[in-house]
Amino acid sequence: MKKIIPLLYIFIGSTFVYKAFSAIFTEQEIYYLIFSLKTESKTIYMIFNLLFGGLIVYSGIRRLKSTTT
Repeated sequence: MKKIIPLLYIFIGSTFVYKAFSAIFTEQEIYYLIFSLKTESKTIYMIFNLLFGGLIVYSGIRRLKSTTT
């Protein structure tokens, strides 16, 4: 179980990063950030998803390293 949770973090963080890059090719009127937060700016949406996803991926990698040593 200790090795599955970091992989889950990496997967969830990767989906946020994927959503940020896929926003380049799609045009929407409203972008939903997280929960009920929304924005009309594609740039803010991409920055939020890249930072949030990167933080989750970093946390998952750090947890994965701590369980292997």
